Amino acid sequence: MQHRQAFAGLLTGTVSLLAATTIAVADDQSPTALEKITITSSDMQDKGPIAKRARAGSKTDTAIIETPQSVSVVTSEQIKKQGATSVSSALRYEPGVTTGSRPGDRFDSVFIRGFGGFGPNANYIHYWDGLRLPTGINYDVPSIDSYLIDRIEIMRGPASVLYGSGNPGGLVNLVSKKPETEASHEVFTRFGNNGRAETGFDFTGPVDEEGQFLYRLTGVGRLYDLGFDNSDSKRVAIAPSVTWSPDADTTLTVKGSYTRDPNAALTNWMPALGTLQKNPNGQISSNFFSGNPNYNSFSRTQATAGYEFEHHFDDVWTVRQNLRFMHSSSDFKAYSVPGGGSAWASAANCGGVAYLCLGRQSTHYIEQFNSLAVDNQAEADFDTGKLEHKLLMGVDYQQLDATSTYGNGAVTYINYLNPAYESTPNVKLTGRQNQTRYQTGVYLQDQMKLDNWAFVLAGRHDWSSLDSRTTTLATGASTNSDTTDGAFTWKAGLLYEFDNGVAPYASYSTSFDPTMGTGYGGTTFKPTTGQQYEVGVKYQPTNFDALFTVALYDLTQQNVLTTDLAHTSTNTTLTGCSSTVCQTQTGEVRSRGVELGAKFAVTDNFSLSAAYTYADVEVTKSNVATTVGKTPAGAPEHMASLWGDYTLDSGALAGLGFGVGVRYMGSTNGDAANTRAMRVPSYTLVDAAIHYDFGNYDPKLKGFELAVNATNLFNKEFVSACASANQCFYGTGRTIMATASYKW
Repeated sequence: MQHRQAFAGLLTGTVSLLAATTIAVADDQSPTALEKITITSSDMQDKGPIAKRARAGSKTDTAIIETPQSVSVVTSEQIKKQGATSVSSALRYEPGVTTGSRPGDRFDSVFIRGFGGFGPNANYIHYWDGLRLPTGINYDVPSIDSYLIDRIEIMRGPASVLYGSGNPGGLVNLVSKKPETEASHEVFTRFGNNGRAETGFDFTGPVDEEGQFLYRLTGVGRLYDLGFDNSDSKRVAIAPSVTWSPDADTTLTVKGSYTRDPNAALTNWMPALGTLQKNPNGQISSNFFSGNPNYNSFSRTQATAGYEFEHHFDDVWTVRQNLRFMHSSSDFKAYSVPGGGSAWASAANCGGVAYLCLGRQSTHYIEQFNSLAVDNQAEADFDTGKLEHKLLMGVDYQQLDATSTYGNGAVTYINYLNPAYESTPNVKLTGRQNQTRYQTGVYLQDQMKLDNWAFVLAGRHDWSSLDSRTTTLATGASTNSDTTDGAFTWKAGLLYEFDNGVAPYASYSTSFDPTMGTGYGGTTFKPTTGQQYEVGVKYQPTNFDALFTVALYDLTQQNVLTTDLAHTSTNTTLTGCSSTVCQTQTGEVRSRGVELGAKFAVTDNFSLSAAYTYADVEVTKSNVATTVGKTPAGAPEHMASLWGDYTLDSGALAGLGFGVGVRYMGSTNGDAANTRAMRVPSYTLVDAAIHYDFGNYDPKLKGFELAVNATNLFNKEFVSACASANQCFYGTGRTIMATASYKW
């Protein structure tokens, strides 16, 4: 009730502010006011191959060189030239970010500075246009198509002081394509191996002669698969938006989106024996489908509606409001690893042969959620003596109502060398879970400058709650769990920018993230907390276009779940525990490392980007002795990448360009105990691209481009990661795409 009252107050105040501003704007319709209409957001102006500004680190339009924390940007140009068709694939060349652990376009999951995971611990893309991208209870996780995105901002380290609850490793913010003042139109079609067929369009420009109204309409549709049997995927997405700028000080952008995935695939789970390890019966083919083509499916529909409002009252005060409503529904049918024990059938259940037949259990989840997020900001730019201030005050609110109905079928077995898929199983829905989540946060940030010095100090308090009810459908019996938390987070940073473009910095930041569930006796879990120390150097040369970054960090997360050995039973479910295993919050994980990043234009037609990551991630406290001092599954110690793109600018082949990239992923552990047999080897992949602008051949063909992109060019077969001995994943094989586009 308190959250609803708080939101009602916020909404009432917002409506009053919008009404007052609209009246003021309506009174100022002089030609002079209309002639001054401009759009000044950083993502509109920062269009080069190397982004220099970002909002993710401060929620204000701030130069990256002046931000005392690790921030980087993947530009639309980089997304296009590297042929990225998902958000995850667009992050492959960024330091500190691990993607592709379980390949597929169904979800965009990432590790940042070693924090991530699999299953319920997976870390998904966090924010879209500065507002949290919500997730449902189990598998109803939204996915934003990369063609709808203008740029991707990565902020490493705790971000709770501006955004509330979140993973301590950092956040990823997707920035949508928005209406632009200059008319532009693009259509494209794309074909490739694995059955890929794709088409899309992107139109933007002014609606009226005065330029008060701008529009953008972006859409895409595709068919493809993941390169193994029965992994067909389909998608259609569209995103319309309109910007109203009645004068130079006011903009209102109303936007929506609709995405329909009739089916979205994810890489098979496989046992370690036969993939990572030698199986006496032979290795499991990467084309093998461990599910059931008569049953497996994943359909998802998601829709959003919202707006971004900004008004400058004068040279000091600016107010903004960002609001989005989102609906998502999904229907998930799959075969998964049966709970507990081995993934293998006994020899007696497999014709007398051991380690030949895989055990799989059918599952069915029907889910949906409705969410609302709103962020209200007031920014004041002023000076006190020689000290310049950019003061940001904000109140944000998030609410999510989610439902999940589910059931599990019987365990069946399949011979991986000679698979015979059974008919469609009858899976009875047996349970339902309802959740309502709230979060209200109040934050204050002061970005200060004194000559070459830059300081930032911010603090925030959050109130969050989670109401959960689990119902057994057969009996109607239900259990309830209500958790209410409050947390204060803060950050401080200091940076000095030398005249030659070198900027050393130091910062400290904290985070919190609510933990769902209860321990023995029904004791609700507290939020996890995190603290990070970071020092680094940024270098933005004054004589050529480049940005170089070095960051060293020490990050610790407390209140991590670990087994409650004193209250764990092997035969009965204990009070407050979800199974025979109880959990408690005495665990701790620490991540220390260094990240190097470089993006620079050697010449106008030759650009390079490079990254290196060293991460020492360690479980420092746990009740399970075999995991203390070990590295969580899936977190690599070393990563490195290099991408270069060169376009000929003279001669008969002017306009012909080439891109080559190399990605190295260090070895990872496939289980919590870091056993040698579960060590996943490192791998190196090569990507390549060739593109040609036909306008160089004939001016009449200006705007027509052809590009061919290849990822994993040499078709290396490898295990990308393992979550346990029963869950390993093959990496994506060679993908080749040819794209023809026309822009005018």
